[in-house]
Amino acid sequence: PSHPLALAGLPESTETPTYSEVLEARSSRVAMVTDFLATVTAEDLGGKRSDPNAPDWEETVLSCLHTILEEEWEHQRYAVRDLDRITGGQGRAAEGV
Repeated sequence: PSHPLALAGLPESTETPTYSEVLEARSSRVAMVTDFLATVTAEDLGGKRSDPNAPDWEETVLSCLHTILEEEWEHQRYAVRDLDRITGGQGRAAEGV
C-alpha cells in the first residue's frame, strides 16, 4: 500500500512532510524492495496480486515489480535531466550517470 506521506497534498491532508520524513520514507521503501529482491523466486514472481486501483483485476508480482522499477527509472531521469545544463556539462559525469 501507499506510504501515508504519499497522500500528502490531497484535500484531506493537512500537513506537509518535512524533507527528513520524506527521506526516511523513501529509505524504508527502498529497503523493502531490496529485501524482497534478495529472496524472491521465479515462482514468487509468477504469483498473482489484485491491482490496488482495480481490485477485480489481477497482476503478476513480476508486473508489479516492473511498475516499481519503471517509476524509479523515470523519477531518476526527471531528477537529473537538467544537470548538464545547470552545471555547464559537468552534471551527468559528476553524478556518475
